[in-house]
Amino acid sequence: MVGSSSGTSAEIQIIRSRSILGDVVDSSGLRLEVEAKRIPVLGALYKRPGVAGTRLWRKLFPSYCWGGCGELKLKFDSASEMSGPVSFYVTKSHGGYYEIKNSEDIIVARVKKNEGLEIEDPNNGQRFLATVQGGSVLTGVDYLVTVVPRLQAIQKLSRNLSVVELGRDTGILRLQMEGGDRAVLEDTLSEIANRYIRQNVERRSAEAKQSLEFLSSQLPIVRADLEVAENKLAQFRAENQTIDLSLETETVLERVVLIDRRLSELELKRSELMRIYTSDHPLVGTLIEQKGKLIEEKEQIEASSTELPDLQQDLLRHMREVEVATELYTYMLNKVQELRVVQAGTVGNVRIIDYATAHLNPIKPKKRLVLILSLILGAVVSVIILIILRVFRQGVSDPDVVEEAMGSPVYAVVPFGGNARESSGRGLVAHEQKETIVSEALRSLRTSVHFALSDTKGSSVVAITGPAPNVGKTFIAANLAYTFAESGSRVLFVDADMRRGDSRQLLQVSRSIGLSGLLAGGASQFKIVNSPTHERLDVIDRGKSPPNPSELIMSPRFGALVAEWRDKYDIVIIDTPPVLAVTDPVLIGKHADHVFFVGRAGVTQLHELVESKNRFLRGGVPIKGIVINGMTKKLAQDSRYGQGYGYYNYAYGTQDD
Repeated sequence: MVGSSSGTSAEIQIIRSRSILGDVVDSSGLRLEVEAKRIPVLGALYKRPGVAGTRLWRKLFPSYCWGGCGELKLKFDSASEMSGPVSFYVTKSHGGYYEIKNSEDIIVARVKKNEGLEIEDPNNGQRFLATVQGGSVLTGVDYLVTVVPRLQAIQKLSRNLSVVELGRDTGILRLQMEGGDRAVLEDTLSEIANRYIRQNVERRSAEAKQSLEFLSSQLPIVRADLEVAENKLAQFRAENQTIDLSLETETVLERVVLIDRRLSELELKRSELMRIYTSDHPLVGTLIEQKGKLIEEKEQIEASSTELPDLQQDLLRHMREVEVATELYTYMLNKVQELRVVQAGTVGNVRIIDYATAHLNPIKPKKRLVLILSLILGAVVSVIILIILRVFRQGVSDPDVVEEAMGSPVYAVVPFGGNARESSGRGLVAHEQKETIVSEALRSLRTSVHFALSDTKGSSVVAITGPAPNVGKTFIAANLAYTFAESGSRVLFVDADMRRGDSRQLLQVSRSIGLSGLLAGGASQFKIVNSPTHERLDVIDRGKSPPNPSELIMSPRFGALVAEWRDKYDIVIIDTPPVLAVTDPVLIGKHADHVFFVGRAGVTQLHELVESKNRFLRGGVPIKGIVINGMTKKLAQDSRYGQGYGYYNYAYGTQDD
């Protein structure tokens, strides 16, 4: 999984180095950026000269280019670095002159073709030399010329250049660039490859030259040592008249000479390496280790040669010195000749397999693919945005927005008092916590509903519904029924949610046969239960869950029951199921005088209220008003209701006040 390190990594870094790319920038003129002034938008639509309308546009825009703009060739020569980019305009005028203008369109110089031009760096006042070489330049058209610093041009070339190894451990590199000019790309890549090969050859020649200088300096010393050894051997032979060695002595001589020659070669290699590396380098350490082993072997051979006669030992020593010096001298002569061949050679250890060539067709942009991907990406992003908006979208909070969308008034906004039982449908707050802001809001709702029912003759039947579960419709209906009973009215609360109604625990009544039993004909009217919370409040719970609630409500029995309730009570409040879940609320609304919606602040969406209203309207049942339940202070701050939220901080005082 880790993989092996490739030797081409160093070569890739050499190709991308400033040493290589800097020479390419200087030789290829990449510090110069020339661009003709084109007519905005329209000038880029045509790339060939001579299109229809060219003369007309040139009259209207004399210094701009329409269609093919030709090419301006310049040469830039700078011995020092610039502090920043320098820009100027070059315009070919009549008479063969080239006008040089600054950014303020002021002519600062006029030169002819191949005539030197001094450019001043506005940042430090330093001057540089440029030469206009002509090219297919259109007369009267302004060409913007920008001279960038050398380092900036190198960095740009490095960003556009891609150098990768083909395959794994192949040693073959691929150089690639992208751009809009085929000729410039091919010339630049070819120049990079040539510069890389040239530096490789120069590096090998420099290494050979360095080694050759070292060996040339050591060669006279080795030659002198050889002459001294030969003279000593000749003198020894003359004095002792010894000519031949015994067979045993020759064997020892061959072994010792071989070891001495290897020791000399290792010492030469170590001397060369020490000119490049330190003594701690692994290569130097390996040579020292090999040299130590050879010395141990040599000492063993010399120890064994002490058994020879003294004359043979002396002859062995002199002949060994001559043989070793001769072997070393011959080795150094061969090495010198080899290095001279390498230094004179022009071929490095790298070569160009294929020269740079541009694709026949443009690779970018692929319009069809871009268009298809854009459509797909646009659709995906749109869906994601809609989902995010749906997830993080808050429910209704502003009564003005609700009234405008629904076309019905908001009768009350019941705040969330911070208690788990308040505004949650789990407590009869109007009975248990009479001095809270929620109780005051419920009494305010009672007042609003009382005036809304003033146009109804006799008793009134009010249906309370909501778009979805958990919005607090049962909480509002039960507390509203209690507040009407507390005001002196004879009130009947009917839990018409025969599927999931839970008003029995809320109003603290015992289980009875309920509404489902009354509609099924299994009980009479006297099965109505009085709530212990108030003597004027009677309750009909849902009873057992029937298999066909909607059919029971559509039966004539339900209408007859509502008529009986009208005769006996001042107001009848019916708690219905969620209208978006079942059709029961619309059926009940047919028998009610008024229908009120309950929406929970921050939870119920506006479109849910609108759809609920539309379902009632399709059934021919109008909506009287809306109640927003569970309004928090944070939600109120985002609406006009937040301006009056401090009203609910009004509290009862003590008896001493």
